[in-house]
Amino acid sequence: MHFFGRLLWIIITVTLVGVAVSFAISNDAMLSLSLWPFTQRLDIQIWLFGVGAFVIGGILGAILMGGQMLAIRAKLWRAQSQLRKLDKQAAQAPQKDTSQALPHTPDM
Repeated sequence: MHFFGRLLWIIITVTLVGVAVSFAISNDAMLSLSLWPFTQRLDIQIWLFGVGAFVIGGILGAILMGGQMLAIRAKLWRAQSQLRKLDKQAAQAPQKDTSQALPHTPDM
């Protein structure tokens, strides 16, 4: 099963790289970018803007997922420490003697 998952990721990666290369080759027009309070303009090729947007989006997504992963791991560590503490308490608690039963009551 691991082999098929890896093969699927390789196919997806090769396909996305092919689409990005095709996009870069076919879009060589210039794009002029400006931000309101500034007077300078940035002239870049449109493929660079498109690929850059995807790369920045991927990096931001990875950072957000990493933050969520750290939060989940912190919860797991807390739960594991609480479980260890409860296991220690259970081991130190005196064992109840279950051999003692209720006194036998005679039948009436």
